[in-house]
Amino acid sequence: MTDAPTPSSVPPPSPAGDARSDRAASVASLTVLGVGIVLVVMLARVAQLQLSPGERLGEFVSDRVTTLPEQAARGDLLDCRGRQLAATRFGNRVFVDPTEFQNPPGDAIEKLAGALRMRPEEVAQRLIPKMLANEQRANAKATQADGADTLKPIRYVSVGGILDDGQETVIRNLNLPGVALERRAVREVPGGALVAGLLGRVGVDHDGLLGAELLLNDTIEGKTGRLSYVRDARGRPLWVSPGSYRAPMRGADVRLSVDLEVQQIVHDELTRGVEDADAAGGRCVVLDPASGEIVAMAEVLRRVQAVEYPWTYPIGQEPGGHKPRYRTIGDDGGRSEAGLRNRCVEDAYEPGSTFKPFMWAMVTALGLARENEVFDTGSGDWTTPYGRRLHDVEGFATQTWAHILVHSSNIGMAKGTARMSFKQMHDAVVKFGFGSRTNIGLPGESTGLVTPMKRWSKYSQTSVAMGHEVAVTPLQMVRAFAAFARPGELAGTMPPLRLVAAGGEEMVLPGERVLPAHVAKLAREAMCGVTERLDGRMARKADSVPLRYEAFGKSGTAEIPLGQPPKGKRRPKGSDGYYQGQYNASFICGAPVETPRLVVVVVIDDPGPARVAARTHYGAAAAGPVARRVIERGLTYLGVPPDREAGEAGKTVAVADR
Repeated sequence: MTDAPTPSSVPPPSPAGDARSDRAASVASLTVLGVGIVLVVMLARVAQLQLSPGERLGEFVSDRVTTLPEQAARGDLLDCRGRQLAATRFGNRVFVDPTEFQNPPGDAIEKLAGALRMRPEEVAQRLIPKMLANEQRANAKATQADGADTLKPIRYVSVGGILDDGQETVIRNLNLPGVALERRAVREVPGGALVAGLLGRVGVDHDGLLGAELLLNDTIEGKTGRLSYVRDARGRPLWVSPGSYRAPMRGADVRLSVDLEVQQIVHDELTRGVEDADAAGGRCVVLDPASGEIVAMAEVLRRVQAVEYPWTYPIGQEPGGHKPRYRTIGDDGGRSEAGLRNRCVEDAYEPGSTFKPFMWAMVTALGLARENEVFDTGSGDWTTPYGRRLHDVEGFATQTWAHILVHSSNIGMAKGTARMSFKQMHDAVVKFGFGSRTNIGLPGESTGLVTPMKRWSKYSQTSVAMGHEVAVTPLQMVRAFAAFARPGELAGTMPPLRLVAAGGEEMVLPGERVLPAHVAKLAREAMCGVTERLDGRMARKADSVPLRYEAFGKSGTAEIPLGQPPKGKRRPKGSDGYYQGQYNASFICGAPVETPRLVVVVVIDDPGPARVAARTHYGAAAAGPVARRVIERGLTYLGVPPDREAGEAGKTVAVADR
C-alpha cells in the first residue's frame, strides 16, 4: 500500500494555463452576450414590424390565416300542398378588377358585352367610370397630393346577372385580363307575379326584406359556412388545421297557408272583374275561417286614362270645363307590381255597406233590436233629428230588422245604431279589430282608421252605421267577417290570422269572442238573402255555369277619400274630402252556409265612368260576381260537397277563362 502524496508533493498551477482559461471564459461570455443582444434586437425588430411596420411596409402586412365564407342556401317557401313558391339556387356572376382590365378597354368591352348578352354601352357605364377613378387616384398618389395616401384603387365591379352554362363557357374561353367569376345565391320565384306581393323580396345578402321572406327570415335563413387555411408570404395555401372547415347549413323549408291553385283562381277572376268594370285595380283575400289561414291574397293594377287630382282648382272649375277621371291609386313606381308593396295589407278603404253586418250584429247582441222588429224606413227618405238627410236605394215604408240588413237600408241602420251610446258603438268597432293591425306579421300593415272617442259625434254614429268615417284593410275585413263563419260554438269569435300552414291541434284555434254564437248565426242567416238576390241577377247571364254552393254576404260602395293633400297644397274650395263620382266597390261573403270553408273579400278600385253612369258600379254589380266566382271555383277545387246539384234551382255563374 502506497502512501498518499503530501500537499507539498502536488505541483503548483501554471501561470500560462490560468491565462488561457480566463480568455476562454471571457470569449464565451462575450459570445453569449452578443448572441443574446442580436436575438433581442431581432425579436424587437420582429415585434416592431408586427406592431408598427411603417407606411411602406404596412400595405404588405396581413394575417397569414385566410377565411373563405361559403354561403348557405335559403330554405324554400312552399304552398300548403308542398308546391314550391320560392327557392334558392347558386350560379356565377362576372366581376371585373378595373386595375387589371385591358386599357384601352374598347375591344374587351365589346367581347364581354357579347358574352353577357348586354349592350356594350351598359358594360361601359359600369366599368369606365371606375377605371377613370383609379387613374385619378394613381395620379394623385404620384404627385403626393393631400389625402392621396388614403386612396385605394377600386378592385371590384360586378357586371350583369347570373350566367347560364353557355355564358360561363364563353366567358372562361375569352380569358380577358381582370375578368373573373364569383358564386352568388339567386332567389327564384316559380309562381312569379302571382305570389310576388305576398312573398316579398330578399336583399343583396340574401336576407328577407319584405313580405313572407322578412316575416320568416329567422327560420328560412341559412347559416354561412367557412374554410380557414394558413398561407405563405405569396398567399399560397400551406395547410388546413383540424376544425378549420364548417359546412354551411341550409335554412328550413316553410309551408305557407296559401294554396297556389286558389291563388290562380283569385288572380283569374280578379283580372276579369277589373277589366269588366274598367277599374283602376282590384284586391282579394281568401280566408279559411276555422283555422284563420290565409288561403290566397292577390291584387291587380290596371293602367287607365286618368290625371292627377288638381288640388289648386275649386270643385267644378277643373281645366277644360269638365271633370276628368282622377288617379285614385298613387303612383308607387311599380312597387306593387314588383312585389315591393301589398295593397291588401297596406292600403285602407272605406267599406261602405259591407260594414253594416258588424253594426247590425252588435245592436242585436246588446238587445237593442230584435230580428223581426219592424222599423219605419220612410219609403227611402228620412231626415235625422240633427238635420242630416238619408236616402235608401230601395224605398220601403217599413222593414224588419233582418230585412234592413238584406236591403242595405241606410235609414234602418241609422235608427238601429242610434239606440247605442257613443261609447257602445265606438267600442263595437274597435272590438271587431278595426283601427288596429291584425298582427299577421307582414311589414307595412295599416291600422286603418277609426274616429277617436273624444271626436265621436252624432254624425259619426250615423256615418259609421253605413260604413263611412272608418277605413279598413281587406285583411281586417276577412278577420272580422270570420266571426260569422266559424263553426259551432266558435261562431262569434275572430280567429288569429296566420300565413304559415297549420297542423294537428293548431288547425282550429279559439279566438277573441266578439259576439254570442247565436247572434253570429242570425247575421249569417240574414245575409243569405243578399247572395240570393246576387245569384238571381248572375243567373241571367248568358255565359254562365251552375251555382252549386249557398253563400251569405254583403255588398258595399263608397266614394274614395282624397287623403292628405301634398305638401304645400290644401283641399280645393267646395271639396267634401272625396273624389266625387269615383268609388270603391266591395263584396264580402262566406260559403257554404252550414259549414263555411272560405271567406272572400273583393275590392274593385275605381270602376270606370261608364259603369258609374250606368249605375253598375255598385258592390253587388262590380265586386259581387268576382267574389261569387272565387267561392264557386275555390270550393269545387277543394272538394267541398255542393249544396245542390248542377242545374238545381237554375242558379248559374259565369267563370273567367284561364
